Amino acid sequence: MNINFKNLTSIYHQNTPFEHLALDDITTTFEEGVYYGIIGHTGSGKSTMIQTLNGLLLPSRGEVRVGNIVLRRKSRQKDIHQVKKHVGMVFQFPEHQLFEETVLKDVMFGPKNMGMDRATAEEKAKHYLQLLNIDASLFDASPFDLSGGQMRKVAIAGILAMEPEVLILDEPTAGLDPKSHIETMELFKRIHQDMGITVILVTHDMNDVFQYTDKVKILNEGHLVKEGRTADLLTNEVLLEKFSLEPPDIVRLIHDLEEKGIHFDQMPKDAEAFVRLYEEWGANHAQ
Repeated sequence: MNINFKNLTSIYHQNTPFEHLALDDITTTFEEGVYYGIIGHTGSGKSTMIQTLNGLLLPSRGEVRVGNIVLRRKSRQKDIHQVKKHVGMVFQFPEHQLFEETVLKDVMFGPKNMGMDRATAEEKAKHYLQLLNIDASLFDASPFDLSGGQMRKVAIAGILAMEPEVLILDEPTAGLDPKSHIETMELFKRIHQDMGITVILVTHDMNDVFQYTDKVKILNEGHLVKEGRTADLLTNEVLLEKFSLEPPDIVRLIHDLEEKGIHFDQMPKDAEAFVRLYEEWGANHAQ
């Protein structure tokens, strides 16, 4: 299922002294099964874009087409509700959305709210809790008695249990320690690969964008200024500097090595690939 923006404009507080143009005439497509990154400085329009993707905000002008459903300025609540069945969102601190008395009930809430019968909702909830390595012994526990990392996993399981075709991640590693950060990003990578769903990541962490995403859309002051393959855009230091974006650490390292005469055949996406390529380079030049 593709998502298409057509001449989408989003204006806050329209026709008031506080009017603010958040997105300006954007036309773009999110293709099915692709892992996207959306980057740009604070105020560039990232949050507005993702809230428009699943009907939290309606366009001021233009339209969003989610599969066969079209959202416009005066779309019906029925259509908005249908979009939410297809597009799930993980907010910055998803554990803040927990509220039920047990872990299992919390994960079941979304599917039941979407019209799923109790037995099916429970089956889905158990499946996704296990997928996220939440032990069955915790299903009847209060979610508020869990560790912070477990609470976040339970909240994510609640979104996955609705089985969206598109998963939006809004700064999903905010507040996590380095180990939990890696575990969370690897979890979403596995979900993307195993379930084949479209993933849209909004983050300021350029390292995560470079390592995990396939394509990138760059926003600046409400405009979509560039989009394309992650490997092309985030290795273009001139482009990044133009929009005051820092290159990923590994890209900066590779460019520093190139200035010293060390050249690899390809750009590594992560530390493991870098070590392998560096060892290969060393072996070839030791002969």
